[in-house]
Amino acid sequence: MATNRWTKEQLKLAFHLYCQLPFGKLDMRTPEVIKLAGLIGRTPGAVAMKLSNFASLDPAITSTGRKGLEGASNLDREIWGEFHADWEALAVESEMLRIKLDANAQPADESDEQLVPEDFTGETRKVVTEQRIKQSFFRRAVLSSYRGRCCMSGLSESRLLVASHIVPWSKIRRIA
Repeated sequence: MATNRWTKEQLKLAFHLYCQLPFGKLDMRTPEVIKLAGLIGRTPGAVAMKLSNFASLDPAITSTGRKGLEGASNLDREIWGEFHADWEALAVESEMLRIKLDANAQPADESDEQLVPEDFTGETRKVVTEQRIKQSFFRRAVLSSYRGRCCMSGLSESRLLVASHIVPWSKIRRIA
């Protein structure tokens, strides 16, 4: 009997999406789930189930009494661990995989056009304000985790919310 196991690349793309969707949107009817399913040759239901497997590994979900599906595989756990060991590298790799699969894909924002997997120096560029390069994935993940609200004030105006690091970007590599 032939199996259709998930590849590491498919799982990285699914995890990338997981980080950007709120828990309540891990559903086969969610447009982003449907789009990813088409790109990786899976059904929307299979992608939604995989996202729910990741939710079962997420302490931010389980600590609130919610839970995902309990069928997380060893490879799911490996991707979870890989991401948490170096979220920047996996975010960049996943974004590049997505662009490679979807010829019409655009980087999430202008700063993502400067993605270079080997370069995590944390440089900035001048815009109306300073914006960290490679920051958009982190921002989307943080906003998703807090349901589009500031975790301190509850403010929900996304234009006013800035995702920031606890440790200055320039010090991250020295700590790791």
